[in-house]
Amino acid sequence: MVETLGMACQQLYPRDYSAKIFYNVDPRDIIGLTKVWARLADSKLKFGSETSVVFYKTTDDAENALANDEVDILVLIPKEFVRMRASIPLLPVLSADYGKSFYDELILLVRKESGVTRVAQLRGKSLRVEAGQKGSIPIKWLDSVLAAKALPEPQGFFAGISEFPKASQVIMPVFFGQADACLTSRNSFNILSELNPQLGRQMLILERSPGFATGIIAVRKDIRNPRRDNMVEILQEMQSDPKGKQLLTLFRCNRLVPFRPEHLASVEKVLWECRSRSSSQARRKH
Repeated sequence: MVETLGMACQQLYPRDYSAKIFYNVDPRDIIGLTKVWARLADSKLKFGSETSVVFYKTTDDAENALANDEVDILVLIPKEFVRMRASIPLLPVLSADYGKSFYDELILLVRKESGVTRVAQLRGKSLRVEAGQKGSIPIKWLDSVLAAKALPEPQGFFAGISEFPKASQVIMPVFFGQADACLTSRNSFNILSELNPQLGRQMLILERSPGFATGIIAVRKDIRNPRRDNMVEILQEMQSDPKGKQLLTLFRCNRLVPFRPEHLASVEKVLWECRSRSSSQARRKH
Protein backbone atom coordinates (compact mmCIF):
# COMPACT_ATOMS: atom_id res chain seq x y z
CA MET A 1 0.00 0.00 0.00
CA VAL A 2 1.33 3.44 -0.96
CA GLU A 3 0.20 6.56 0.87
CA THR A 4 0.09 9.77 -1.15
CA LEU A 5 0.84 13.17 0.36
CA GLY A 6 -0.16 15.90 -2.07
CA MET A 7 0.54 19.62 -2.20
CA ALA A 8 -1.60 21.90 -4.34
CA CYS A 9 0.62 24.47 -6.04
CA GLN A 10 -1.15 27.16 -8.02
CA GLN A 11 0.43 28.88 -10.98
CA LEU A 12 0.57 32.67 -10.80
CA TYR A 13 -1.19 34.33 -13.74
CA PRO A 14 -1.04 38.07 -14.53
CA ARG A 15 -4.73 38.69 -13.84
CA ASP A 16 -5.27 36.00 -11.22
CA TYR A 17 -4.53 36.78 -7.56
CA SER A 18 -3.83 33.14 -6.76
CA ALA A 19 -0.59 32.34 -4.96
CA LYS A 20 1.86 29.50 -4.99
CA ILE A 21 1.97 27.43 -1.85
CA PHE A 22 5.75 27.58 -2.42
CA TYR A 23 5.97 31.07 -1.03
CA ASN A 24 9.33 32.72 -1.70
CA VAL A 25 11.04 29.30 -1.69
CA ASP A 26 12.87 27.30 -4.35
CA PRO A 27 10.46 24.42 -5.15
CA ARG A 28 13.41 22.07 -5.58
CA ASP A 29 14.35 22.56 -1.94
CA ILE A 30 10.80 21.79 -0.82
CA ILE A 31 10.48 18.73 -3.07
CA GLY A 32 13.79 17.22 -2.01
CA LEU A 33 13.35 17.84 1.71
CA THR A 34 9.72 16.65 1.70
CA LYS A 35 10.74 13.33 0.16
CA VAL A 36 13.54 12.90 2.69
CA TRP A 37 11.16 13.64 5.56
CA ALA A 38 8.52 11.26 4.13
CA ARG A 39 11.04 8.40 4.16
CA LEU A 40 11.87 9.15 7.79
CA ALA A 41 8.18 9.33 8.66
CA ASP A 42 7.54 5.95 7.04
CA SER A 43 9.92 4.34 9.52
CA LYS A 44 7.70 5.57 12.36
CA LEU A 45 4.38 4.43 10.90
CA LYS A 46 2.49 1.63 12.61
CA PHE A 47 1.47 0.30 9.22
CA GLY A 48 3.99 -0.71 6.56
CA SER A 49 4.69 0.47 2.99
CA GLU A 50 5.85 3.87 1.77
CA THR A 51 4.65 7.41 1.28
CA SER A 52 4.77 9.03 -2.14
CA VAL A 53 4.86 12.81 -2.47
CA VAL A 54 3.06 14.53 -5.35
CA PHE A 55 3.18 18.24 -6.14
CA TYR A 56 0.21 19.37 -8.20
CA LYS A 57 0.82 22.28 -10.56
CA THR A 58 -2.74 23.57 -10.21
CA THR A 59 -5.51 23.16 -7.68
CA ASP A 60 -7.64 21.66 -10.46
CA ASP A 61 -5.11 18.82 -10.67
CA ALA A 62 -5.29 18.35 -6.91
CA GLU A 63 -9.09 18.42 -6.99
CA ASN A 64 -9.18 15.76 -9.70
CA ALA A 65 -6.77 13.59 -7.70
CA LEU A 66 -9.02 13.90 -4.64
CA ALA A 67 -12.13 13.07 -6.65
CA ASN A 68 -10.44 9.97 -8.07
CA ASP A 69 -9.11 8.89 -4.65
CA GLU A 70 -5.50 9.30 -5.81
CA VAL A 71 -4.31 11.39 -2.88
CA ASP A 72 -4.71 10.66 0.84
CA ILE A 73 -3.48 13.86 2.52
CA LEU A 74 -3.56 17.26 0.84
CA VAL A 75 -1.75 20.48 1.79
CA LEU A 76 -3.40 23.63 0.45
CA ILE A 77 -4.17 27.26 1.22
CA PRO A 78 -7.42 27.95 3.16
CA LYS A 79 -9.21 29.71 0.31
CA GLU A 80 -8.80 26.66 -1.93
CA PHE A 81 -9.87 24.33 0.86
CA VAL A 82 -13.11 26.30 1.22
CA ARG A 83 -13.67 26.08 -2.54
CA MET A 84 -12.94 22.35 -2.80
CA ARG A 85 -15.08 21.26 0.13
CA ALA A 86 -18.15 22.50 -1.72
CA SER A 87 -17.85 19.56 -4.10
CA ILE A 88 -15.62 17.04 -2.31
CA PRO A 89 -16.18 15.70 1.24
CA LEU A 90 -13.02 17.18 2.76
CA LEU A 91 -12.08 17.08 6.42
CA PRO A 92 -9.52 19.64 7.69
CA VAL A 93 -7.24 17.94 10.21
CA LEU A 94 -4.28 20.28 10.79
CA SER A 95 -3.55 24.01 10.52
CA ALA A 96 -0.24 25.82 10.15
CA ASP A 97 0.82 27.76 13.25
CA TYR A 98 2.91 30.78 12.32
CA GLY A 99 4.06 31.65 15.80
CA LYS A 100 3.42 34.49 18.22
CA SER A 101 -0.24 35.06 17.34
CA PHE A 102 -0.93 31.88 15.31
CA TYR A 103 -2.60 33.90 12.55
CA ASP A 104 -1.02 36.36 10.15
CA GLU A 105 -2.63 39.74 9.44
CA LEU A 106 -2.73 41.77 6.26
CA ILE A 107 -1.74 45.43 6.46
CA LEU A 108 -2.10 48.30 4.01
CA LEU A 109 1.00 50.49 4.29
CA VAL A 110 2.04 53.95 3.13
CA ARG A 111 5.02 56.17 3.88
CA LYS A 112 4.24 58.68 6.67
CA GLU A 113 5.85 61.52 4.72
CA SER A 114 3.41 60.92 1.85
CA GLY A 115 0.71 62.75 3.79
CA VAL A 116 -1.77 59.95 3.16
CA THR A 117 -3.79 59.19 6.28
CA ARG A 118 -7.01 57.77 4.80
CA VAL A 119 -7.62 54.99 2.31
CA ALA A 120 -9.70 57.31 0.12
CA GLN A 121 -6.57 59.36 -0.57
CA LEU A 122 -5.07 56.39 -2.45
CA ARG A 123 -7.49 56.75 -5.37
CA GLY A 124 -5.49 56.73 -8.60
CA LYS A 125 -2.31 55.67 -6.78
CA SER A 126 -0.14 52.56 -7.30
CA LEU A 127 -0.41 49.47 -5.11
CA ARG A 128 2.09 46.65 -4.65
CA VAL A 129 0.85 43.34 -3.26
CA GLU A 130 2.90 40.63 -1.59
CA ALA A 131 1.93 37.42 -3.39
CA GLY A 132 2.17 35.14 -0.39
CA GLN A 133 0.29 32.03 0.69
CA LYS A 134 -3.16 33.56 1.07
CA GLY A 135 -4.16 33.29 -2.57
CA SER A 136 -6.76 35.86 -3.60
CA ILE A 137 -7.69 36.70 0.02
CA PRO A 138 -5.59 39.93 0.21
CA ILE A 139 -7.37 41.52 -2.73
CA LYS A 140 -10.78 40.24 -1.61
CA TRP A 141 -10.18 41.65 1.87
CA LEU A 142 -9.08 44.99 0.39
CA ASP A 143 -12.24 44.93 -1.74
CA SER A 144 -14.24 44.64 1.51
CA VAL A 145 -12.36 47.57 3.04
CA LEU A 146 -13.06 49.76 0.01
CA ALA A 147 -16.71 48.69 -0.21
CA ALA A 148 -17.23 49.59 3.46
CA LYS A 149 -16.06 53.11 2.62
CA ALA A 150 -18.28 53.31 -0.50
CA LEU A 151 -15.20 53.25 -2.74
CA PRO A 152 -14.74 51.33 -6.03
CA GLU A 153 -13.26 47.84 -6.20
CA PRO A 154 -9.42 47.69 -6.11
CA GLN A 155 -8.93 47.33 -9.87
CA GLY A 156 -10.94 50.49 -10.50
CA PHE A 157 -9.71 52.41 -7.47
CA PHE A 158 -5.94 52.09 -7.89
CA ALA A 159 -4.10 53.25 -11.01
CA GLY A 160 -2.21 49.96 -11.04
CA ILE A 161 -1.84 46.81 -8.94
CA SER A 162 1.36 44.78 -9.14
CA GLU A 163 2.21 41.50 -7.40
CA PHE A 164 5.66 40.44 -6.25
CA PRO A 165 6.87 37.25 -4.53
CA LYS A 166 9.02 38.93 -1.87
CA ALA A 167 7.87 41.29 0.88
CA SER A 168 10.92 43.50 0.31
CA GLN A 169 9.77 44.05 -3.28
CA VAL A 170 6.51 45.61 -2.10
CA ILE A 171 7.54 47.34 1.13
CA MET A 172 10.88 48.91 0.24
CA PRO A 173 9.67 50.80 -2.89
CA VAL A 174 7.00 52.45 -0.72
CA PHE A 175 9.59 53.22 1.97
CA PHE A 176 11.84 54.91 -0.64
CA GLY A 177 8.94 56.80 -2.25
CA GLN A 178 9.02 54.78 -5.48
CA ALA A 179 5.48 53.42 -4.97
CA ASP A 180 2.42 54.79 -3.20
CA ALA A 181 1.12 51.91 -1.07
CA CYS A 182 1.58 48.22 -0.44
CA LEU A 183 -0.47 45.31 0.86
CA THR A 184 1.64 42.85 2.79
CA SER A 185 1.54 40.50 5.76
CA ARG A 186 2.16 41.72 9.28
CA ASN A 187 4.76 39.00 9.81
CA SER A 188 6.70 40.11 6.73
CA PHE A 189 6.65 43.74 7.85
CA ASN A 190 7.80 42.80 11.35
CA ILE A 191 10.72 40.77 9.99
CA LEU A 192 11.89 43.60 7.71
CA SER A 193 11.41 46.14 10.51
CA GLU A 194 13.69 44.11 12.77
CA LEU A 195 16.37 44.31 10.07
CA ASN A 196 15.69 47.99 9.36
CA PRO A 197 14.10 49.77 12.37
CA GLN A 198 13.46 52.88 10.24
CA LEU A 199 10.64 50.98 8.52
CA GLY A 200 8.69 50.76 11.73
CA ARG A 201 9.15 54.47 12.38
CA GLN A 202 8.53 55.82 8.88
CA MET A 203 5.72 53.58 7.60
CA LEU A 204 2.04 54.07 8.48
CA ILE A 205 -0.54 51.27 8.70
CA LEU A 206 -3.78 52.54 7.15
CA GLU A 207 -5.76 49.32 7.54
CA ARG A 208 -5.25 46.04 9.36
CA SER A 209 -7.13 42.83 8.62
CA PRO A 210 -8.32 40.17 11.03
CA GLY A 211 -5.92 37.26 11.42
CA PHE A 212 -5.86 34.67 8.64
CA ALA A 213 -4.70 31.06 8.80
CA THR A 214 -2.28 30.28 5.98
CA GLY A 215 -2.11 26.51 5.54
CA ILE A 216 -4.59 23.66 5.88
CA ILE A 217 -3.98 19.91 5.75
CA ALA A 218 -7.06 17.94 4.75
CA VAL A 219 -8.21 14.38 4.04
CA ARG A 220 -11.27 12.78 2.50
CA LYS A 221 -13.74 12.36 5.36
CA ASP A 222 -15.75 9.66 3.57
CA ILE A 223 -12.78 7.28 3.42
CA ARG A 224 -11.38 5.34 6.38
CA ASN A 225 -7.62 4.78 6.32
CA PRO A 226 -5.72 3.91 9.54
CA ARG A 227 -2.32 4.43 7.93
CA ARG A 228 -3.31 7.86 6.70
CA ASP A 229 -4.54 8.80 10.16
CA ASN A 230 -1.25 7.60 11.61
CA MET A 231 0.62 9.84 9.15
CA VAL A 232 -1.50 12.81 10.28
CA GLU A 233 -0.37 12.12 13.87
CA ILE A 234 3.26 12.12 12.72
CA LEU A 235 2.74 15.38 10.81
CA GLN A 236 1.54 16.98 14.03
CA GLU A 237 4.85 16.08 15.68
CA MET A 238 7.15 16.95 12.78
CA GLN A 239 8.55 20.07 14.52
CA SER A 240 10.37 17.75 16.95
CA ASP A 241 12.31 16.10 14.09
CA PRO A 242 15.30 18.03 12.62
CA LYS A 243 14.27 17.38 9.01
CA GLY A 244 10.65 18.10 9.82
CA LYS A 245 11.62 21.35 11.53
CA GLN A 246 13.69 22.34 8.52
CA LEU A 247 10.75 21.67 6.22
CA LEU A 248 8.40 23.74 8.37
CA THR A 249 10.92 26.59 8.39
CA LEU A 250 10.92 26.65 4.58
CA PHE A 251 7.16 27.13 4.77
CA ARG A 252 7.67 29.87 7.41
CA CYS A 253 5.70 27.73 9.85
CA ASN A 254 6.46 26.81 13.47
CA ARG A 255 4.31 23.71 13.77
CA LEU A 256 1.10 22.00 12.72
CA VAL A 257 -1.78 21.99 15.20
CA PRO A 258 -5.18 20.24 15.27
CA PHE A 259 -7.69 22.12 13.14
CA ARG A 260 -10.45 24.14 14.82
CA PRO A 261 -13.39 25.76 12.96
CA GLU A 262 -12.36 29.24 14.07
CA HIS A 263 -9.15 28.87 12.05
CA LEU A 264 -11.19 29.47 8.89
CA ALA A 265 -13.57 32.09 10.25
CA SER A 266 -11.79 35.13 8.75
CA VAL A 267 -11.32 33.51 5.34
CA GLU A 268 -14.94 32.38 5.22
CA LYS A 269 -16.15 35.88 6.17
CA VAL A 270 -14.14 37.56 3.41
CA LEU A 271 -15.30 35.03 0.80
CA TRP A 272 -18.92 35.36 1.91
CA GLU A 273 -18.79 39.16 1.72
CA CYS A 274 -17.23 38.96 -1.74
CA ARG A 275 -19.97 36.63 -2.99
CA SER A 276 -22.65 38.86 -1.47
CA ARG A 277 -21.30 41.95 -3.23
CA SER A 278 -21.08 40.07 -6.54
CA SER A 279 -24.68 38.89 -6.18
CA SER A 280 -25.90 42.40 -5.34
CA GLN A 281 -24.08 43.87 -8.34
CA ALA A 282 -25.56 41.20 -10.62
CA ARG A 283 -29.09 41.94 -9.35
CA ARG A 284 -28.64 45.67 -9.92
CA LYS A 285 -27.57 45.05 -13.52
CA HIS A 286 -30.78 43.14 -14.18
